[in-house]
This record gives sequence, structure tokens and C-alpha cells, in this order.
Amino acid sequence: MNKICSFTGHRPSKFSFKYNEEDIECIKLKAKIIEQIEKMYLGGVKIFLTGCAMGVDIWCGEIVLQLMKKYNDIKLYCILPCNSIEQNWSKSYKDRLKIILNNCTKIILLQENYTDDCFFKRNKYLVDKANIIFGVYDINCNKSGTKNTLNYAKNINKEIIILNTNDLEIYKHFYFK
Repeated sequence: MNKICSFTGHRPSKFSFKYNEEDIECIKLKAKIIEQIEKMYLGGVKIFLTGCAMGVDIWCGEIVLQLMKKYNDIKLYCILPCNSIEQNWSKSYKDRLKIILNNCTKIILLQENYTDDCFFKRNKYLVDKANIIFGVYDINCNKSGTKNTLNYAKNINKEIIILNTNDLEIYKHFYFK
């Protein structure tokens, strides 16, 4: 049976470099993400789930698409909380999402229309369906959807791997404050 990994992580606004992906800090962060995703693949993870949010979800989706060119048994599932999640996004992010959706293995739409809890439902789905949760997360962040998702994963005993955005170190079985 293939292992499944779901991604969770911050939006661009949570990072010091914001939306500037050419910033050296972003380049270093993405290099660590690539390294960890490939390591998970080589360790038996064949299916990756992304919630398709701006920032980490999109980056991880793009990375898996690149790895799909190298490994023929890797799969990317896009879990959409509702239609039109990209409605208020920039054109470049909309285009990136479209490329991911057009090239992924499978799209799962959880509900047609936006509701106040649709992102929470998406995050719960991502955790429930995965063996491993990979969080790209500032471990000093007191409040975020990423922290809530990781806490839910911890509470139901999922394997958690965190790439701490402060020191670019990998933490396994991390305990939250």
C-alpha cells in the first residue's frame, strides 16, 4: 500500500519575503521543500495531496509535478475546498493553480460553493486521508490555519514532519506549545 502525504503551510504573507519568490530566503526554503518531498518519495510516499492554497500548497504542488517527470509512479491529488478559491488571487497565482490542476493526477472538489468552514473541512480531509503531514511552518507562530491543521493531525496520531521556516531544520514528532 502506498503512503500518502498531505501538505500544509503558510501563505506568502506570513514569510519575511512575502510574494518575492526570487528572494534568497524563499529560494533556500523551496530547496529544503524539494529535498524533503523527494526524501519522502524515496521512503515510500507515492501520493501527495495539496489543498491548493497560495504559498506552500502551490509550491509543493509545483514540486511534485516536477518530480512526476522524474518518477513515473508519483501522484498528485488536488483537494479543492470549493469552486473559485482563486477568485481574489493575482493572475500569476491563478495561472500557477491552473497548471497544477491541468497536470495533477486527480482533482477532488469537496463542495461547490464557499462556506465559512470550507477551508477547515479541506484541512480535515487532508489530514484524515494521509499517513504523513508535511508542514512548512514557523514553530513560533501562535495562531494560524497551519497550526490548527498540525494540532488536529497530532490529536489523531498522524506522523508529522515540520520544516521550520525559521532555521530550515526538519522536526519529526513535534510537540506544540
